[in-house]
Amino acid sequence: LLLRDSKGLEWLDTSEEGFWKSFFCAIVVLPGYILLLAFSPTPYYDDAGVVRIVLVESAAYVIGWTAWPLLVSYVTPAIDREDKYIRYIVAYNWSAAIQIGVYVVVLLLRFSGVVPEGLMGLISFASLVILLWYQWFIAKTGLEITGALPIAFVGGEFLLGQIIRAVTYNFLHV
Repeated sequence: LLLRDSKGLEWLDTSEEGFWKSFFCAIVVLPGYILLLAFSPTPYYDDAGVVRIVLVESAAYVIGWTAWPLLVSYVTPAIDREDKYIRYIVAYNWSAAIQIGVYVVVLLLRFSGVVPEGLMGLISFASLVILLWYQWFIAKTGLEITGALPIAFVGGEFLLGQIIRAVTYNFLHV
């Protein structure tokens, strides 16, 4: 799917059992996620103790993995794509492994000192664009939608992620 080949969907288990198994990817990507949190500190961590950080970030992680699939379960019937819901979520969930891999590589490049800081900004931005495009392709092919709908899915998922992050920071800052 990352290579823009819709045949990648054929490699996925799009059964109900495959749907639930795709959430296992949350465990697969967890080490990378923890690495990103550890090396991308925010000022919100300054006043929060370790226990608070672990509890709040853990809750945010679980919410992040469940909120979008739950929201999409209400949207897909409205756009007459309920029959494509499982296929989309399976592809969406497993795509997180690719995404976390890209983010970890960018993090390693940043801390390696091999790439100049100015170029790191460009690499980070290009990575974001590529991953947003990847999400667009997954929505387009997984749900078989066209036009503005795949863009709306990517925008909605991105916005939801930003809301979850903002609420997380709020809980850390209190």
